Amino acid sequence: MILYVYILLAVSVVMSLVLALFAWRRHPAPGALEFALLMLATAEWSLTFALELGGVDLNRMVFWARMEYFGVVSLSSLWLLLAIRYTGREKWLASRKLRLLFIVPLLTLLAIWTNEAHNLMWSNVVIDSSAPFPILDWTRGVGFWAFTVYSYILLLIGTVLLVEAVFRSKELYRGQAAVLLIGALVPWVGSALYLLGFEVFERLVPTPVLFTITGLTIAWGLFRFQLLDIVPVAREAVLESMGDAVIVLDAQNRIVDLNPAAQQIIDSPTPAVIGSLLSQVLPISQEFVECACDESEANEELVLEDESLRGHTFDPRMSPLYDRRGNLAGRLLVLRDITDRKAMEEALRLAHDQAMEASRMKSRLLANVSHELRTPLGAVLGYCEFLREGSYGTISDQQAETLDKVIESTNYLSELVSQLLDQAQIEAGHLALNIVPFSLRGMVDRVESKLSMGARPKGLALTFTVDDDVPGTLVGDERKAEQILLNLVGNALKFTNEGEVRVRAYCPDARHWAMQVSDTGPGIPSDMQYQIFEPFARVDNSVTREHGGVGLGLSIVEQLTTMMGGRIELETRVGEGSTFTVFLPLILEEDAI
Repeated sequence: MILYVYILLAVSVVMSLVLALFAWRRHPAPGALEFALLMLATAEWSLTFALELGGVDLNRMVFWARMEYFGVVSLSSLWLLLAIRYTGREKWLASRKLRLLFIVPLLTLLAIWTNEAHNLMWSNVVIDSSAPFPILDWTRGVGFWAFTVYSYILLLIGTVLLVEAVFRSKELYRGQAAVLLIGALVPWVGSALYLLGFEVFERLVPTPVLFTITGLTIAWGLFRFQLLDIVPVAREAVLESMGDAVIVLDAQNRIVDLNPAAQQIIDSPTPAVIGSLLSQVLPISQEFVECACDESEANEELVLEDESLRGHTFDPRMSPLYDRRGNLAGRLLVLRDITDRKAMEEALRLAHDQAMEASRMKSRLLANVSHELRTPLGAVLGYCEFLREGSYGTISDQQAETLDKVIESTNYLSELVSQLLDQAQIEAGHLALNIVPFSLRGMVDRVESKLSMGARPKGLALTFTVDDDVPGTLVGDERKAEQILLNLVGNALKFTNEGEVRVRAYCPDARHWAMQVSDTGPGIPSDMQYQIFEPFARVDNSVTREHGGVGLGLSIVEQLTTMMGGRIELETRVGEGSTFTVFLPLILEEDAI
């Protein structure tokens, strides 16, 4: 009989040491260190118990019985720590609380080694030879029962935590939690039967052997459920309701958790997925797998070739997960299905290309039509002026009035055609700058002579001022500067019914010269100011409808100003008028040489 007991205890020692080594190699995993220490304590208890049975006298047997308690007092505390770690309640393990957990075991060890002074642990120790093999028999003291109660309280708390984990865990980890729960039930049920005096154990303490059975149960979990390798380290980060697929990996890129959206992507049974390498279950490119091995955040588009997801495009984001010590604990992979977004982007790209092509066709059409209209309009205007001057005979007053209206309409139409042609050339990029020296005062005089007649019918005061600080000769595109000023002054005269229009040329600083046009017109509403420089934009009010136009004047002014390296500013108040100021680079003739 004693031989079988020694064999059983020897197996317990060997298996416990093997499991401790196995767990120690996985100590970064939550609970692995506690499990390794638990198995070492079991091995110590089994070994010293075997030595106790082999003792030849009472003193040696008592000595080894005392040595057993180094393992005995550790088991319940380590088991509770394992349960706490596994169930994610590490906040319970603050340093102060952790010290309190081992106060009773330390006091128990102290009581055991000083028992002769107080007999709190046992008394009347003798060798019982009536059993199949010699065994110690004693009267248990108060300290023994106090420690036993304490141990079972810790064991019960750990068991409750595991029971809760079984019901709380998702299907992915319910098997793991169940293995730990079964392992918890084995030793304390057997030990309880022993303490209750069931003769089946024949006074042999079964607890170390039963803890070995617990270790074997957990060992089965090691291989069946990847226990200690695969644990729910990031369940809080995986939201079941997320539309994006979320996959949690450990440090070796093995899948440890995933949400329902990810399960739909991975065409494999859920139990088979847990513990598998990412590259084994998800058909991704080798480049992305290599990127997944890096601790830095990774991002690239991923097109899956699986039949059920053929053509689907995902935006994968891989981010590292760190434990409290800053060590890499795993990685979080988020897959967002961007198939619809990619289709929309492609549609937008095609629409943009089509719009650009339509814009180019529009520009070509505008340029061609405008060019073809200019010649007949010039002929119409010339013949009308000949008729108006009497070159073909005397005309009546009614005919003269009619011709004046025809000439006015033809000039208006010619202006629109010129604006359309300018806009088409700008959009096509065919408008080039002609940089030459010119006289600003001469240009202002020409604009004044062309537009002064337009102010008289309305009784407007039109004034032109060139400040003395403006150099006599500037370098730039004189024609485009004149066109800008003509458009601004023409607009001011068109929309101002009373008051004045003031034109000023000046140098605001040493690097710029400016043309400023102020009027006392209706002003521009604030909600329309942002679009007045857009092509074909018009302020929607009775004034613009009265005076017509296609909304190209200010757009051309803004585009020509930008081409010349300048900027335009607007100050306006409804009912008080507007001020447009064009700032252009100040280039002197000597600087251009």
